[in-house]
Amino acid sequence: MRLYATIAAAMLLAGCGFGPATGGPELTVTGPSDAVAAFVRQQGAQRPSRATTFPETVGNGRSSARVMLPVGTGAPTVQALMRQAAVAGLTTAVVRRQ
Repeated sequence: MRLYATIAAAMLLAGCGFGPATGGPELTVTGPSDAVAAFVRQQGAQRPSRATTFPETVGNGRSSARVMLPVGTGAPTVQALMRQAAVAGLTTAVVRRQ
């Protein structure tokens, strides 16, 4: 039974944009917990969906999450994503993964 639950959870997460790191740039967003959760849902609704982590509480009603972009993602895409985060009231940091 546990195996089936694990498989089902993996399939659901893969379909919602929650997946493993892809080796491209990562955008970390931090801000009010509700705003971070909404931003993560918005990224999962993209077509194709963007891989994200679940929001993690960082204290004082604030959370943080990462958006993992595929290898070869250009600067205009990263900048557009940063603008979306800023409009949502979130702060951002970009990490280039090797």
